[in-house]
Amino acid sequence: MAKLKIKPVNHGTTKADVNRYCGAAVVSAITGMTTGEAARLVRHLSGVRSVKGTSTRQIRDAFNACGIQFKSRSYGMRLNRTNGVTLAGWLKGSVKHRNAERVFLIVAGHHWQLVQGRRYVCGITKDIVSIKDKKVKRRARVSEVYELQLMTASGKIKIPEISKKPKNPNSGATASKARRLAKELGIEIEIEHYYSEGLRRYWLGGYAEGDGDYVDLGVIETHFADSWSEVVDILQAIKDHKSQAIAA
Repeated sequence: MAKLKIKPVNHGTTKADVNRYCGAAVVSAITGMTTGEAARLVRHLSGVRSVKGTSTRQIRDAFNACGIQFKSRSYGMRLNRTNGVTLAGWLKGSVKHRNAERVFLIVAGHHWQLVQGRRYVCGITKDIVSIKDKKVKRRARVSEVYELQLMTASGKIKIPEISKKPKNPNSGATASKARRLAKELGIEIEIEHYYSEGLRRYWLGGYAEGDGDYVDLGVIETHFADSWSEVVDILQAIKDHKSQAIAA
């Protein structure tokens, strides 16, 4: 029977592979994908522009997409971020249930972390450490606990294609798609060249009168992008916002 096993957090080898937040870290430590891929998966599934703090639903959806399910586990202990059991208390109270074959996903101190037997990993430790390691915040209050299990006994962890980095963010096809979307939305794309550094920046402007500022509205984070693929993401967010506004 296939079993889950915690791994060190994988930050990959390039800047694009890295997300420093704990949600992406626990997905990485179970699936083996980079934290950048984990963040990309969460963005695609939830529609958020950036992955920082992550909700239970976002993490559950990411794990489900990888063929992993949640099962709530309290073992009769109070789980609450203000007066619930501490992580040390939960570890002590769950000692009969924890072993080397069971993986628990815990929220304590607003922080996602994984425990398997007496082994622990999170975005802070990065590597697998003992549950008694000084980096483990044992006095933090536990608010949620889940056991992670494969959805089928003989199943394998899946790495969804949507989590993988596009091969070429500045391909001709991507640029063409960006220009089509911009024309459809009445948005202008101005390219600023940094010849000494070999870089380009793509500025978006010329919104139709009455649309308002999409940054102020919270639809997008900035008015610029550093690649055609980012331009597509921004324009698609604007298009989705306009479609929702029309439907409403």
